[in-house]
Amino acid sequence: MFVSAILVCLIATFSCWWFSHLITRTWMYPIVSGFLVALALGEPIEGMKAAAYINLAYLGWMTVGGTMPGNLPVASVFGTAMTILSKANPSTAVVFALPFSLLGILSWQVSMSINAIWVNKAEAFLNRGNITGMRMMNYVPSFFVALILNGFPAFILVYFGAEYMQDFLKHIPNHLVSAFEVVGGIMPALGIAMLVSFLGKKHLMPYFFLGFFVVAYLKIDIMGLAIFAAIAAFIINMLTTKREN
Repeated sequence: MFVSAILVCLIATFSCWWFSHLITRTWMYPIVSGFLVALALGEPIEGMKAAAYINLAYLGWMTVGGTMPGNLPVASVFGTAMTILSKANPSTAVVFALPFSLLGILSWQVSMSINAIWVNKAEAFLNRGNITGMRMMNYVPSFFVALILNGFPAFILVYFGAEYMQDFLKHIPNHLVSAFEVVGGIMPALGIAMLVSFLGKKHLMPYFFLGFFVVAYLKIDIMGLAIFAAIAAFIINMLTTKREN
């Protein structure tokens, strides 16, 4: 469990460290960081299911200006880990993820406030012509801030929390667990509704409903639908280009 805790600690750190987002922003999304947590904990299938539920709930997630509706990387890492450690139904992952997401807003604000210090330090190095020092101030301290605020809590959760999580779940009444599952089923629907509200343009909605009913009535899986959608998009783009020419 120690090795798993270290790995989850690093995943939590890198998913919340701004510099790693320059390499790939996929760290932020549950379908990626949650799956990595599942691999670290040795439960790739159940963990992937939990991560998928969390990802659905946050489909319409975005930060606009200074507003932040939730900390998606924190929700992803901690929600998936909690679900696996407690051996809960993956459909309840959203219920675990939501409180961590809200707490993650606080940790994000704290990290941004602390990281402002390194900006001033970097400017001081730049004024002295020390480019190496400036780069170090931009990259290194922020990593340790992410490690302390996100990585260490993740390590503690995994290393010390496995048995406690299982015992905690055993003491929850069955009707409350059922309620969590219902809420976990509603949250992905809410995420899809938020996404549709952003993409709700008249010329796009027919494609959305076409894909929905193809899956519902023809029983095509998501991968098959994605292949057909890619081919249809290519054909539509080709016809549109010819018409414009």
